Amino acid sequence: MVNIEGDLHMTSGEGEGSYAKYSRRQTIVIDETKPVIEKAIIEVYKAILPKTMVIADLGCSAGPNTMFFMSNVINIIADHCTKLDEHDPIELQFFLNDLPGNDFNQLFRSLEKIKTSTTMYHKGDSLPSYYISGLPKSYYSRLFPRQSVHLFHSSYCLHWRSQVRLLI
Repeated sequence: MVNIEGDLHMTSGEGEGSYAKYSRRQTIVIDETKPVIEKAIIEVYKAILPKTMVIADLGCSAGPNTMFFMSNVINIIADHCTKLDEHDPIELQFFLNDLPGNDFNQLFRSLEKIKTSTTMYHKGDSLPSYYISGLPKSYYSRLFPRQSVHLFHSSYCLHWRSQVRLLI
């Protein structure tokens, strides 16, 4: 029998065979779905009080796609605030979820890339503050308290599900 939390995970690091090296297709899909994500983020942004948006990336793995997604979210919020001439953007709390065997160290070593890409993109504009936490646990069990997350993102992890709950 497979121990889901212990046995299933991507190849860690950035070397040959790693998820980080072979995840280009997922990057393309994230880019193609950006308009849908942008619409959802703006709708949540307008509805949130107090001004903290909680976002969970389910099945984040250890590759560049999580950084790409988070950079997109930060850029979307910053662009929206600039458009509205809002100088006090919301704060963002990201929860990066994957199985405990995921290479979270690799993931956290990559966080500087978000700062670099968002700063280059905005050149002096004020960016929303963001906080990032790892959540090493299977999404087959409850991950968060009720009504505590505003936006869930899953690029490719749901293909592991054997069935979809009726509530979705």
